Amino acid sequence: MRSLKTGLNAPFYKWIDDVKKAIRHKRELEEKLEYYQSRLTGYQAVVYDSIGSSSSRNNVEDNLLFIIGKIDAIEHKLKESEMIINKYKLFKVRLKDKEILLLEYLVGTELDKSMLALKLSVTKSGLYSILSMVIRKYIDLSTTK
Repeated sequence: MRSLKTGLNAPFYKWIDDVKKAIRHKRELEEKLEYYQSRLTGYQAVVYDSIGSSSSRNNVEDNLLFIIGKIDAIEHKLKESEMIINKYKLFKVRLKDKEILLLEYLVGTELDKSMLALKLSVTKSGLYSILSMVIRKYIDLSTTK
């Protein structure tokens, strides 16, 4: 399948890589978000009388702003990952059963073409036929947007 990863099919394989990355990062981002949110709830309320003074409260306020900034950045990245995953799920709805299985194997594993064909119970040429249909549907969908 290496030969199919160049030329006209390159956007499809880039999208597959993006989906893999989004799925992997979504879990990591959710863990980070939970961590920073737990740190945020551990802070005492800000005393506004001390704003601008040289007391140690300013350090607390700086840390609080830092955590809020981290939460905002993580939520933004999480939304991006979720958008990619949702587009992947919507694309799968348009596929037939064997095409869905092939796509799931492409996203979820690093199987070579022989193993993919074996898992799908098809010949290698049958695998390439299914793969071509999936790529064609992806290209058709992405060009109609």
